[in-house]
Amino acid sequence: MIVDFFTGIGCWPFRKLRHADVRELTALLKSERIDRAVVYSLSSILAKDCMEGNREVAGAARDHPSVIIPFACVNPAFPGWRADFAECFEEMSFRGLRLFPTYHGYDFGDGCFLEIIEVAEKIGIPVVLTVRVEDERQHHWLVKVPPLDIKAAADVIRDYPHVHFVLSGAAYSELLSIKQPLKHVDNWCFDIARMQGRHDNPGPVEVVVRALDDFGAERMLFGGNAPFQYVKSSLLKVQRASIGESDRELILSGNAMRLLGNKHEIDSE
Repeated sequence: MIVDFFTGIGCWPFRKLRHADVRELTALLKSERIDRAVVYSLSSILAKDCMEGNREVAGAARDHPSVIIPFACVNPAFPGWRADFAECFEEMSFRGLRLFPTYHGYDFGDGCFLEIIEVAEKIGIPVVLTVRVEDERQHHWLVKVPPLDIKAAADVIRDYPHVHFVLSGAAYSELLSIKQPLKHVDNWCFDIARMQGRHDNPGPVEVVVRALDDFGAERMLFGGNAPFQYVKSSLLKVQRASIGESDRELILSGNAMRLLGNKHEIDSE
């Protein structure tokens, strides 16, 4: 089984993206033999109101319940976010929360951020902190968005030990910078979508081996970052890495199933 933990659908205003609607996405996943995908709304990143995109994702999950695992995008700096949150998790049965602090303009110390993390903790859902969705060199010249402050994110992870966090879209050098601060912290993991190498070993396949040695397979999630990246490139990194089959299974699906619920619940959807 393969679960892709980093997939978006919807509108991106700066360029036309292939596989950005649910029909194209499900065809892509099938062609790469990916069984399930955790999906968020691209439209919700830049829209003032996130809910139109969230409802699109909820509809995709209803139409493709055996493939799409919906994650909500909620902006806690937006008035009325509590109603948005309630609609997503009480009415539309979203499975987790994906946050975009650098796009939505709030800091980790802001009261709105702390409140949404506390609400997520109360209902027991995983929280994805998005480091980046696309390479900063590809940003529109009028919309330059910095990556997430990953060291500040590490502080948040330590401060909320009962919340399961995912760092999404981080480069390997960024992950190495928080290795020591989070060495003995268990409530976090990361996807491999933007792990392309490191200064002394640029190979994208070998970096999976290095990450396993540095962090352990139990912290690693397969993520393809469609439609911004080629899913197959991330998949090949795991499939061709010189690692044990039990570790490969954890990265491709085991860790995702642990975060999302037990295997029976996921397989029976």
